[in-house]
Amino acid sequence: MKTSKLVILSILFISLTASAAFAADDGNTKPRLSTGSATYYSGAQDIINQTSVSGNIKGVSCNINSYANGATSVIFTVNGAATQTIDVSNAVFPDGNGDKHTGWIPMNIRFTSSIRVQVQLGGSGGQADCYVSWALD
Repeated sequence: MKTSKLVILSILFISLTASAAFAADDGNTKPRLSTGSATYYSGAQDIINQTSVSGNIKGVSCNINSYANGATSVIFTVNGAATQTIDVSNAVFPDGNGDKHTGWIPMNIRFTSSIRVQVQLGGSGGQADCYVSWALD
């Protein structure tokens, strides 16, 4: 009885501490908030372009004005690897002016050598403003 109780408690302890470790943030980071804007004619615009740094992207938020009629994308290049894109065109929070807002999109994108985040707006009009919450180690 005593042995089985000890085994159960050991397994419970290991599983709970492992879960907590995955959810933990680094703690000693230097928080940043960066913004970037793109218009239909500007092409991709940098929000963050850093080399020789490590840290993580915490989240992204975009505001897309009512005149924007093309796809709005946020483009991530982590550690110089291939780009990854998320489409934020279908922002679900409209305001009284018809502008659309994504709200905060939580992320945990870890980078160890470089990070580049860009916003790009296609189509023939409008503007998109995006904000990125991030931190350096």
